Amino acid sequence: MVALKIRAVLFDLGNTLVKTWNSEVTCQSVLASLGIDRPIEELERAIARTEQEFSESNYRSRYGEVSHTEYWERWDTQVLTYLRVSEEENLAKQVKARWYDHANCVAYPDTMATLDRLKQMDLKLGLISSAYEEDIDAILEKAGIAKGLFDIVVGVNTIKKEKPHPDVFRYALSKLNVEPSETLLVGDHIENDYKGAEAVGIHALLIQREDRSTEDASDLERIRSLQEIFKFII
Repeated sequence: MVALKIRAVLFDLGNTLVKTWNSEVTCQSVLASLGIDRPIEELERAIARTEQEFSESNYRSRYGEVSHTEYWERWDTQVLTYLRVSEEENLAKQVKARWYDHANCVAYPDTMATLDRLKQMDLKLGLISSAYEEDIDAILEKAGIAKGLFDIVVGVNTIKKEKPHPDVFRYALSKLNVEPSETLLVGDHIENDYKGAEAVGIHALLIQREDRSTEDASDLERIRSLQEIFKFII
């Protein structure tokens, strides 16, 4: 990719701007705070079975359509059921309420410097995530990133569609009042971020922060640090 005349930069959130939690470790910590001890292997099985149940029952397809509270309390309830934990005291609500007290959300070292420099360049910034808006707010606060840095934040419940649906990207473009050709997206997921953006004409960069093989990524524009994006912006 040659250097481009860019007016807006869109970012994914998890594993792009913020290193996010391990669900099993977080769940184990939350339950321990409630006096319930479970080995990590048991939590891994319970969470895997919950994801399978949600997929097979098609409830996963309602992610973003149902409310944040409904989705995650049902998810917590299912995990607790597989863990054979009593629901006597509305435990699922307590797990949800305590999640971000124990979830590890840390901004990568290059995140703030990159966002600040882009703002100084008078570029518009957008955040497009597959998380609920409520989770995005909690993650940004925990990671110490001001939501006000972004001109638009799009979550899975913003228009009730999930990446890589083209309407998600088109919504962001419309709100920012920019054309796809003058927009750059940075994300860590090939299908949801890179190819989803390209499908609507947005330039894309795949960020790969760790040494790991990524299927079908050899012909994609890749970076290892957010600071590298300035090579692609005039």
